[in-house]
Amino acid sequence: MPRPGCLCARGDFLWRARSGSRWMNAMTTSITAGLRSLRRWAANTAMLNPRDREDRNARLLYLNTALVGVESGGILAFLAVFLARLGASSTLVGWLTSAPALLAVLLLIPGAMIAERYTDQVKVRNTFVAVVRLAFLLCAVAPWFIAEEHLPLVLVIIWTLKTLPDVVAIPSWTSVMARAVSPRRRAQINGTRWALLSVVSAGCSAGFGWLLDQIAFPLNYQLVFLISFALSSLDMVFFARVEVPPLERPDLQQAGTGRERFVEYLRPVVHYRPFLVFLSATILYRLALNLPVPLFSLFWVNELHAPDTLIGLRGTVGYAALVAGYTIWGRLTNRLGHRRVLRWSAFGLGLYPILTALSPSAGWLLPVAAVWGITVAGVDIGLFDLMLAACPEHRQPLFAAVWSMATNTAIFVGPLLGAALSNATTLATALIIAGVAQWVTTIPFSALPHDV
Repeated sequence: MPRPGCLCARGDFLWRARSGSRWMNAMTTSITAGLRSLRRWAANTAMLNPRDREDRNARLLYLNTALVGVESGGILAFLAVFLARLGASSTLVGWLTSAPALLAVLLLIPGAMIAERYTDQVKVRNTFVAVVRLAFLLCAVAPWFIAEEHLPLVLVIIWTLKTLPDVVAIPSWTSVMARAVSPRRRAQINGTRWALLSVVSAGCSAGFGWLLDQIAFPLNYQLVFLISFALSSLDMVFFARVEVPPLERPDLQQAGTGRERFVEYLRPVVHYRPFLVFLSATILYRLALNLPVPLFSLFWVNELHAPDTLIGLRGTVGYAALVAGYTIWGRLTNRLGHRRVLRWSAFGLGLYPILTALSPSAGWLLPVAAVWGITVAGVDIGLFDLMLAACPEHRQPLFAAVWSMATNTAIFVGPLLGAALSNATTLATALIIAGVAQWVTTIPFSALPHDV
């Protein structure tokens, strides 16, 4: 006869076994239900299971943007650093940005004229981007053929000359983006694209930074440039599959002098009121936006004495906030309207230079970077979508070229004015004035349409 204690133990064991079995069954059921829900989500998600051409275009643009993020976190982030390691002067490093911007101002209109000769804008963009990416390869191999004392100047020249194909690729890319997705979904899709770009750029920047410390100079930078060339070139594979209607070739005047044909080509811009309103309402803001660009790093180092580690962490925080910003503003734009999103985010972005100037210590750069990331995302979405809405159908290459020309003018002039302002006052005062200027120059936004 079994002892009572044994019966109790056996009963406890059986109870635990049944409970464990019920628990396992419940877990199995939950996992099965979760997998079934995940399968349904995948089946209904445009990214994994596109339903129409617009969904397919969105997926291809996401993949294309992710690969562009490799060059953003690679050669674009580290070429100036490479020049500094080579002993280049601050003036020469400055021309790495200014020279391409100045050349773009001069050549964007001729570039748009070339782009509009072709109906297949996807092919035009890929053809000229292939030449742009060739500059990455040349930067990577140049140290093997050019003496170190001449290498900085050669790299700046290569980087400037890549503007020649870029002035054709930019208008054609804008034309494709205007017709690849509908205006109704453009803000959300672009927000997701730019968030993805920020994630990939941040990851690549961190990975490449680690790689640079593991390999001897200058092979380390050459390897980063080679990887940037190889992976970013794959973006053309996805972009080539984007489907858009063929571009109608404009009926341009063939007779007359070159100047007369050029004036005739620009005539639609002069007579298209929505675009002129957009241009006049935003150009001063673009200029104010670029005023503090050269002042931030000087303020971080000279005034706040921020260490490189903290400056790098500040970039990480900014990128993380940028991802959140693109996601949030991309979803809110259709509800609030593009103009309201642009005004709110531009006001917030004006706080960025002001808060930087008022920071009592370097540690405050981290929350200030979050302000930048959240707000600049809304400015990007608002300006880009309103610009496309202000362009007449089938003439996007021309109008995008004019807008890019105005933007590059601001990129060239703004930092020079900001530097002059800091010389006349102080770094902190110039940053505060730049922030106030950004607020003031949002007043003309009232002339923009509420939505696209």
